[in-house]
Amino acid sequence: MECKQRFNLGVIDKMLLDAAHDAEAVYMLLDHQNIEPCIDLNNRSKKNTTTESDIHISPTGIPICPKGNEMKPTGFDISQDRRKWRCSLTCGYSDAKYGRTYHTHSSDNLRLFPRTARGSEKWKLIYKRCTSIERSNKQEKIDYKFESGRHRSTMMWYIRIYGIMTCQHMYAWYVSQKDEWDKLKATICPTVA
Repeated sequence: MECKQRFNLGVIDKMLLDAAHDAEAVYMLLDHQNIEPCIDLNNRSKKNTTTESDIHISPTGIPICPKGNEMKPTGFDISQDRRKWRCSLTCGYSDAKYGRTYHTHSSDNLRLFPRTARGSEKWKLIYKRCTSIERSNKQEKIDYKFESGRHRSTMMWYIRIYGIMTCQHMYAWYVSQKDEWDKLKATICPTVA
């Protein structure tokens, strides 16, 4: 949480991490800080988790009905902070017109039941940013040789990363407006263009 203490100009409300950070303690810390974790699951276990009812939970956090079928998500109840799951009518396990329902709460297991459901469109949209983050990290480490610095103080490392990030932003700005720069160059110095 050093990041939150040092950089207090904005609000950190979501944290996108890879499967290496998939640990209960990380979820609890982020929840305590009111930060929504978006962490990919590291499927260490291949066994289903049992509940107090006849419903089991898969290692990916999806309830499984007594017939062995995965239940389908049918929405999120904000007032009670729970996700609703439904077993299809074709399963034939329940006599109810709507089918068997089950609710999962984030407070029951922060790791398996995050606020944003894994696999949902919102999750995919959030996690799509991960590839751009990985490209940015690669550019900082390899292209700009971030780790080649021989600094001892944290302040010097921050100055180095700020300089690298400034270069990244300048490059992105240049690429997004390259056509206008080429037109301007052709207008000012036609022999150079």
